[in-house]
Amino acid sequence: MIVDSVAATAAASGKNGKKAAMRHAGMFFCLLLLVSAMGCAPKLYNVDMRYQPTKAISPAVTDGRKYSLTVASFLDNRKMEDTLLIGRVVKSDGSFIPILPKYVKAVDAVAAALRELLIQSGYGVSPEKALWDLQENTIRPEWGTILVGGAIEELDVTCLDTIPRKRYTAKTRVTLVFADVQKKRIFYRVTSESSSTLDHVIFSEEKLESQINSALSEAMEKAIEGSETGRQIREALKP
Repeated sequence: MIVDSVAATAAASGKNGKKAAMRHAGMFFCLLLLVSAMGCAPKLYNVDMRYQPTKAISPAVTDGRKYSLTVASFLDNRKMEDTLLIGRVVKSDGSFIPILPKYVKAVDAVAAALRELLIQSGYGVSPEKALWDLQENTIRPEWGTILVGGAIEELDVTCLDTIPRKRYTAKTRVTLVFADVQKKRIFYRVTSESSSTLDHVIFSEEKLESQINSALSEAMEKAIEGSETGRQIREALKP
């Protein structure tokens, strides 16, 4: 009987030892996965900046298809050292991962967004991508009837990546400059801005992209659809 009892105790002890070993192995495996995930964290994020309508687009007040508008690449007036940067993902420990445009620089992405908005508004837009410094004496006669350039004053998308909430914020402020090409005269400037926020439990590059594109597109729409902008364009297009 004593022998049987000792044997049973030893067997139970062996089973418990195996269970404990399995638990420790499981914990170690989970730790390895966590370390691996941390090691595979991206060094940067990329977003595709483009025009995404935030509402139905109103047609141009005048028949802009009769005229040729040229959109110039924007200037970047943001007060920062690295203008490739358009934002950052901030972790709970204070570290951050930079956000960059996916395909082109911010100045070209903003110009492309404006070009698409003008096309959807019914204007005839030249495929030429002019480089203009917003000075009247550098306007070239081959740039059509109206030249539209501008400057980025503010452009940023940020995500505070904490647990359990992720807060996305985006801000855009742009200045558009309109010029009569043949007269080499700037006739109108307008500054427009917009912002967006989103609280979510999930982090993704798609949400970063949606927020910055929403803010950029709305700022552009406000500038182009403003009553004064339409009036200034009509005046400039008069014979």
